[in-house]
Amino acid sequence: MLNSGDCQVCRLVRFYLLLAVPLVAILGLGSLGSNESGIQIWFARVELIDYLAWGALAGLIVIVSYRGYLEFWAPKRRRAALERLLKDNDSEK
Repeated sequence: MLNSGDCQVCRLVRFYLLLAVPLVAILGLGSLGSNESGIQIWFARVELIDYLAWGALAGLIVIVSYRGYLEFWAPKRRRAALERLLKDNDSEK
């Protein structure tokens, strides 16, 4: 990602758009009171820690799944492909 050719400002703007703006929006909507206005948004009642906890759990599942793929499934496929190539090479001789 460091050699992607993006400047520092572009990366900073992307960070703000992806993380900071939704965070501020959630906090702002969480401060809406249902007593002042008749508007009641479902995620305005949920605390931010709930979103962070579910996000952390989803991230953990994705990371463990990816690492499991890299550690167990991908080497088996590579080994099988290598054995197939060696077998084809031996049969040609």
